[in-house]
Amino acid sequence: MIKIVKVPLQLEPFLKKFEDLFTKPSYCSFRDLCGALSVCDKSKTVANLCDTMADCSKGKKARSSYNWFLSDANWDENEVAQRKVDLFIDKLCLKDDDKILLIIDDTYNEKNGIQTDGVGRFYDHSKESYIWGNNFVTSVIQSKGLFIPHKAKMYFKNSDECVNFRTKLEIAFDEIIEPLKVPKGMNLCIVFDSWWSSEDLINKCINLGHSVVCQIKSDRKVGINNIMKFQVKEMANQIDEKHFTKTIINVRGKKKTYYTFEKNVIIDRIGEVKLVISKRKRDGGTKYIISTDKSLSSKEVISIYEDRWDIETAHRETNQKLGFKDYQLRDKNSIERFIQLVFSVWAAILFWEIDNPSAKDGSNPRTMGEMIDQVKMQALGETFEYIMIYFNLPVPKGGLLHVLKGLGLKI
Repeated sequence: MIKIVKVPLQLEPFLKKFEDLFTKPSYCSFRDLCGALSVCDKSKTVANLCDTMADCSKGKKARSSYNWFLSDANWDENEVAQRKVDLFIDKLCLKDDDKILLIIDDTYNEKNGIQTDGVGRFYDHSKESYIWGNNFVTSVIQSKGLFIPHKAKMYFKNSDECVNFRTKLEIAFDEIIEPLKVPKGMNLCIVFDSWWSSEDLINKCINLGHSVVCQIKSDRKVGINNIMKFQVKEMANQIDEKHFTKTIINVRGKKKTYYTFEKNVIIDRIGEVKLVISKRKRDGGTKYIISTDKSLSSKEVISIYEDRWDIETAHRETNQKLGFKDYQLRDKNSIERFIQLVFSVWAAILFWEIDNPSAKDGSNPRTMGEMIDQVKMQALGETFEYIMIYFNLPVPKGGLLHVLKGLGLKI
């Protein structure tokens, strides 16, 4: 396993921007854990993260100190999440009228123990079976084709033991959507699938001045001219195929073709929205997507909804590469703090890549997995350089990283 002697080069400038949110000892713990998360090859438990830090690491603490940082230290993971958003907006040079997407979904993490907060029996639709574990309401911030994980908030099933029960819809609004601050004049669009498309949640987003793009179910009733009401699937069946427009959009570097029909309709307790009926093929499956911003074209609505897939990518990559679901912690507060550290490492690595792009020859940019592997290689080089200097051995010209590049390793 790689052991680090200092925070990897790619992370340090980013992490310094959070220093004012912590006391000095807590910032050191934040820095150390984020550094270890970026390179640890084992499951990302606190024990393994602590073991990733070499004993000669500057300021390395006892494992109990890092546990205390996650459980009891005086810092707010929501402030860390907001700071990430502020830096994201600044890094992408977003201006008034630029669109930012806040994508909402949930994810599960199987856990066998019963001592961990929030563990229960949930139906996981991706597996089409029940699991025993945790359920999180999650979110991603996206703009200009780039995204960062934002927050993950634990959901507790309603039971006699659950105090102050809240639905996932309430958690999404109260803990993620409403607290999010973006510069005045910037266009924040909330994006989610049909499971989240309740009138109450949509209206709350509208009342905050945000727009919503979401899928609705095929049996949802819509009104036309304030008189006729149809289930959207019935409406779609009555539309002649010649009225569908061929729409081509770029989705994650590939072109996709849809056949779309758009119309302004009325939905009870929401009001007038733009409905886009889309098909991948003229005779294929149909999706029904609404936008509360009626000025958007059907192409823009479909493109925004396609970007919802970024949250699935974030779930997969943060879990496989950064240990999003590796926690072995018991209380809700510690777990959510740990996940926020994982999300912070993602943002740090992405921002480094923005400033130091690898694809200068027109080739495809690195994936997040490749970026993380590059950080590990950088850390390995720094560790070897430390050892050579410690034993007064000559460091190769240009540094050890230069030698590793010469061996054909992508750094």
